[in-house]
Amino acid sequence: MNKFLEDVQISALKLVVDTLGQLSSGISLASKEGFTSGKMLDYIYKNEPDGKFGIGKLIDKIYLNHPGWQDVRMRKNNLVKNIEEAVNLTLEAKGEVRICDIASGPARYIIEVLQNFKGKPVSAELRDIDVRWLREAKDIARARGVDLTYKVADALNEEDFQFETKPDIMVASGFYDWFDDEATVRKSMQLIYNSLPQGGYFVFSVQAGHVALSLTNKIFKDFNNHQLKMVTWDMNVINSILKDLGFAVVVARADDAGHYPVLLAKKL
Repeated sequence: MNKFLEDVQISALKLVVDTLGQLSSGISLASKEGFTSGKMLDYIYKNEPDGKFGIGKLIDKIYLNHPGWQDVRMRKNNLVKNIEEAVNLTLEAKGEVRICDIASGPARYIIEVLQNFKGKPVSAELRDIDVRWLREAKDIARARGVDLTYKVADALNEEDFQFETKPDIMVASGFYDWFDDEATVRKSMQLIYNSLPQGGYFVFSVQAGHVALSLTNKIFKDFNNHQLKMVTWDMNVINSILKDLGFAVVVARADDAGHYPVLLAKKL
């Protein structure tokens, strides 16, 4: 496609998103909170079409059924699987588990894990820079009969990586989709490595591919209302960082297209 036709397509899609698309609850939420904000991802995970009038709900259903969002829901399922595997390994080794998600949003996947281990010594603390999503997660957890704690924190600020007791499992979902420099990813993973005890686990996702990355970036905004700048990562680079820091990959799961690998790594 030449640049003129691409520009026409992008302008047309933007117009649809800004007008008719706003009848869709999902597209409206993406416009308000950001395309991949924690709130938006929680809506995608929930996967219940909604909107104004019949047309809004229909548009929302089409939106939620997009292959990209299907991949994201598979990522969520793989997050749950990897966290549960880490929980079981930790329960075997020490009898209790503390989980910390460094940039959680409403963290529906963490709540699901807590539900699955209800009655066992498994606890979770959510951390995020936006207290709204932490409070919402607390309310969702309470409604589902589980408890969690939360703390407002910046996932790249060393001062916010203070713990009375070190977590056994640290989680970062979708966090590295926003950084195009290796130094920032390395810094984040170093902070996580330093916060874990020896033998602790790190569960995280990486965006290694996308069905329409360039188009998506040009049409939608991020959670700061800036033009979306999602990136993809070469898994060789990610694996090299993990090895350099002292992590060993225990298991990696991904959707069929390999767009969203979810890794479970252990601190050696």
